[in-house]
Amino acid sequence: MSDMSLAKAPTIAWLVSLNVIGVNLIAPVLPSYAAHFSISITVASALVASFAFSRMLLRVPAGRLSDARGSRVICAAGGVVQALGALLAALAPGFGLLLVGRMLQGAGSSLFGTSANRFLLVTTEREQLGRATAWFQAGILAGNTIGPLLGGVVAEVAGIWAPFWVQAALAFGLTVVSLIAIREPERRGAVPTPDTAAVSARMLFGMSGFPVLMVMAFGLFFVRAGAFNVAVPAFGDAVMSLSPAQIGLVVSLGSIVSLGLLGPAGRIADKRGRRPVAIVGVFGLAAAVAALGLTRSFVAFAAVSALTGIGMGLTSVALPTMVGDLAPPGTEGMASGLFRMANDLGWVVGPFVLGALADRDLYSTAFVVSGLPLAFGGMWFVFRSRSAGTAGVARL
Repeated sequence: MSDMSLAKAPTIAWLVSLNVIGVNLIAPVLPSYAAHFSISITVASALVASFAFSRMLLRVPAGRLSDARGSRVICAAGGVVQALGALLAALAPGFGLLLVGRMLQGAGSSLFGTSANRFLLVTTEREQLGRATAWFQAGILAGNTIGPLLGGVVAEVAGIWAPFWVQAALAFGLTVVSLIAIREPERRGAVPTPDTAAVSARMLFGMSGFPVLMVMAFGLFFVRAGAFNVAVPAFGDAVMSLSPAQIGLVVSLGSIVSLGLLGPAGRIADKRGRRPVAIVGVFGLAAAVAALGLTRSFVAFAAVSALTGIGMGLTSVALPTMVGDLAPPGTEGMASGLFRMANDLGWVVGPFVLGALADRDLYSTAFVVSGLPLAFGGMWFVFRSRSAGTAGVARL
């Protein structure tokens, strides 16, 4: 790998941002799809859940394929599958085919995202990986911010099916740029085969640090999807009687602060080590999200939400960086797939659990519960890193 390997990170970040923009284009148009097919908002939300579930199921196969075939081919394939899914959704005569299209989009997103992450790991020197990961996470955050805004404008100007056509164009663009920009480096380990893929997974789970990282990854997205997509809006509306604009600001503040901290978090992780960044981020986020339920004014609610951004920024960099540190050569794709599968599982489970608590007006309980998986993972991490013989975590 080149000493200039960090120079590849901005390119990957832009590709990831384009991918995530496409993924989020339909977010503001869900009520329109519900009205068009005469279905409930709950049924229409299956367009989001099916995408996430499909993406989660494909994470490990995507990692295995990228280890075996290289990131360039699998990233390009992910773009093609997403584009086909978007075209099917745009032309779907009924809700069933629209749902199938969204599942194809989730599969393509899994192929692309996992392979792009694997490419970052195999092309970046370990002493630069924290900063490279910060670029990658910034691309995701930018896509999450721009996608809904762009989707709303496109739908208003060109109709409710236009976001799917735009996503198809973006996905085909991703395919072309992936084939041009991604060049597989010389392999550092043996070429994986279907037989060795299971060995790679067992090897990763046998390391003291990797299962801990998966638990913390689950916890991070349990907070992101459950607390900020469900509990915060419900609490702001039912308890604090906030306007939609005020709720939107509270939800966004954490992301804004998180985006500002990604660069410093990456530099600190490279210079001071991943462990202190992870510990401060994990426990800081768990405490801040629990404190949201104690607030009773808009100013306090917004301030605590901003504080959660500190924990999210630090954790979002430290955890995936440690995945790269732990993954043996030849298993980077499998490691990325397993780690991001844990992310997706938190994304799927979090809204259901915290939504059930919110339905019972147990808002303070919901915020405390949202931080529990993350806190448990953090305590496990600290315990394992202090125990004798836990080289996997102790060296981070």
